[in-house]
Amino acid sequence: MKREDIKYIVSILLFFSICLTGLLGYIQSELELRKFTPHRYFAYITLSLAAVHVILNAGRTWRYLRRKFKKTERTKQGRLG
Repeated sequence: MKREDIKYIVSILLFFSICLTGLLGYIQSELELRKFTPHRYFAYITLSLAAVHVILNAGRTWRYLRRKFKKTERTKQGRLG
């Protein structure tokens, strides 16, 4: 399995995990359940998937930010000169 495939799978799982966590939170609040374990566990799963997603996409995000900051520096230098 390629790294790109893993990125897409993690992104899809993260999307469904966020939706399910929200749904379980809504059920918890509507039924006034104090300790609703499935909501808590899916929140942990969502946080874990989000961390993996950020780690897998860190290189791409870093390149994007570096390119944006360089572009901002060039425009500031162009305005001053």
